[in-house]
Amino acid sequence: MRSRQGCNFSRLLLNSAFTGFIVFAAINNNFKNLPSGYIFLYNTLLILPAAVNNFWLLPGFRVHKSILRYMAATTALFLTSAALLGQYLKWLYNRFQATELTDFTSLAVTSSAPQILENYQHYFDAFPGIILVMSALSIGYVLQEYLLTIKKEESIKAQQINAELVLLKSQISPHFLFNVLNSLYALSLKMSAQTPDVILRLSDILRYSLYETQEKEISISKEIHILNTYIEIERLRLPASASIAFDYRQAEDSVMIAPMLLLPLVENAFKHGADSTIGASHIHAALYCSDSTLLFECENSFKEQAVSDFGGIGIENIRKRLQLLYPSRHSLDIDKNENTFSVTLEIKFREWRK
Repeated sequence: MRSRQGCNFSRLLLNSAFTGFIVFAAINNNFKNLPSGYIFLYNTLLILPAAVNNFWLLPGFRVHKSILRYMAATTALFLTSAALLGQYLKWLYNRFQATELTDFTSLAVTSSAPQILENYQHYFDAFPGIILVMSALSIGYVLQEYLLTIKKEESIKAQQINAELVLLKSQISPHFLFNVLNSLYALSLKMSAQTPDVILRLSDILRYSLYETQEKEISISKEIHILNTYIEIERLRLPASASIAFDYRQAEDSVMIAPMLLLPLVENAFKHGADSTIGASHIHAALYCSDSTLLFECENSFKEQAVSDFGGIGIENIRKRLQLLYPSRHSLDIDKNENTFSVTLEIKFREWRK
C-alpha cells in the first residue's frame, strides 16, 4: 500500500513536471506576445485527457482487466477533449487572427483535414497533440508499473527468503540443543565434577543461539568461539582414545559469516563419527579464511553399519541456507567411504570466478 501511494505521488510529480515543461516552452516561444493566460489554458487542456487516462482509466483497467471498457472510456475521453480543444483553438484563431498552431503550443503537430471537412481544420490541428501526449504519458505509466511490479516481486522474494532462513534457524537450534543435553545427561550419570562447567558452557551456547543468530552476519571469531565451546563439551564424554583437533590459525577475525553455519557440520561429526561405540574415533577440523574466501574442512571416522542416516537435518539445513545466503558463491562437497566421512565447504565472499 505504501509503495502504491509512493508510485502515485511520483507519477503526479512527473506529470506536473511534464506539464510545466510544455507550458514553459509554449510561453517562452511566444514571439507574437500573445496573452500567456490563453497559452497556458490551451496547453493545460491539451494535457488534461492524458492525466485523466493516467490517473483514472489506466488504473481502472489494471484492476478490472476489461479491454472493451477501457477502449470505450478512452474513445469517449478523446472525442470530448478533441471537441473542446478544437473549439477553443478556433476561438483563439479568430480572437488573435492567427493561423499557426505554433503560436499557442510547442506540441504543434497537425494533420490535414479532408477537403470536405476543411472548415473543421481546427479540430484536426488539435487532436494529434492529444494523441501524442496521451501516448507519451501512457508509456510512462506502463514503464512505472513494470518497475513497481519488479520491485514488489523482489520484495516478496526477499521476505520469503528471510522467512525460510528463520525457519531453518529454528530447526537448527533445537537439534543442536538436543545433542548438547545428551552430553550433559551422560556426565550427570557419572556424577562428574565437570558438570557445572558444562552447564556454564551450555548457557554460553544458548546465549549465542538466542541472540547472535538474530544477526544476518557475525564475526568469524564468534563462530570459532562457539565451535570450541561445543567441542569442549563433547570432548568430556568421549574416551581418551578419541582424537579431536580443530585448527583455525589462518582465520581472519575481520571476516563476517552467517551465524550457525559451521556448527551443524561439527555436530554431525560428533553425533555420527566420534561415538564411543566406534572405537578409536577421530574428528579433525580446519578453518582457513581471508577477506575473499572461507574454507572449512571436517573429517571424522565413520562406520557404515553404525549409522544409517548420516547427515540428517543438519546437513540438509546447511545446503538450503548456503543456497539462500551464498547462491553461486559456495561449494559443499561430501566424501564418504568405508572408514571416513569428510565435508569441505568453500564460500566466496565476492563473485565466484572460474
